[in-house]
Amino acid sequence: MGSAAGIGAGIIGVDWGTTSFRAALMDGTGAILDRITGKQGLLGVENRDFEGVLERALAGWDADRTLSVVASGMVTSRTGWLETPYLPCPAGPAELAAALSRFDTKGGRRIAFVTGMSFRHADGAPDVMRGEETQIAGLGIAGERLAVMPGTHSKWVSVSGGRIIGFRTAMTGDVFAAVKDHTVLKLTTAESTGSTEAFAAGVRTGAADDGAGLLGKLFRQRAGSLLGDFPANETAERLSGLLIGAEIAEARSFAPGVGGPVLIVGGEELAARYRAAFEALGMASEVAAPDAAFAGQFRIAKAAGLV
Repeated sequence: MGSAAGIGAGIIGVDWGTTSFRAALMDGTGAILDRITGKQGLLGVENRDFEGVLERALAGWDADRTLSVVASGMVTSRTGWLETPYLPCPAGPAELAAALSRFDTKGGRRIAFVTGMSFRHADGAPDVMRGEETQIAGLGIAGERLAVMPGTHSKWVSVSGGRIIGFRTAMTGDVFAAVKDHTVLKLTTAESTGSTEAFAAGVRTGAADDGAGLLGKLFRQRAGSLLGDFPANETAERLSGLLIGAEIAEARSFAPGVGGPVLIVGGEELAARYRAAFEALGMASEVAAPDAAFAGQFRIAKAAGLV
């Protein structure tokens, strides 16, 4: 690892989440020269010493603090370093650049925080995101597309001309963990065998009837195990499929008329799981290129004149 000047760096991107910390040193074209991945997410920052965590991470790249830092993710949430207001839809890289929150640390480092986005559904119900907007910005999506960003709180994002038009959130990952470990289903759930057939069956069950009847479908996971319809070591896979299938069915009506396969934006393991779910339902999908968050940070920084 060399100095920033020695390797022609242009900007530093920081993707700071609740449980993870990632940083990338990028040159003037957005190419990644070096990267850091750590576990010191927001929950691991003691006494709100965000500056200390950042400086220790970046010291090997930019000890003189000459490069601008663009940070996104939950670092701008109420429990993060600097809470920023949500930017309403529709918005894209230009609007996100105009809404950057500029911040100088006590040590003199310049940081530009990318804010999250908000959306009001047709009935007025609210939705919010932080971090996903930067990933979408980095993908440079042309035309109209529907993207899914799987995770603890999965996001379904409608994109037109590179701008986020609207989105909806599903607490699929949260619900899976809660139901599997803290409801009656834990009594009939053995260690998972990772059955692709069980997962696909769960997806089809969850998506049936346009995703309706989820509460009853959940209990039937227990009943099926008790009556010998399937072994207990399939319950977790069936439950995962059930919830993802219901999520997909609910999202089908979110962006009617959007052409092309659903774009999956996420880590390799979750992306593969969602792609298998789409296949089980006969739906087309494709996986987005990696490092979308860093690409988005660079695109936003360029629009803001930081690089």
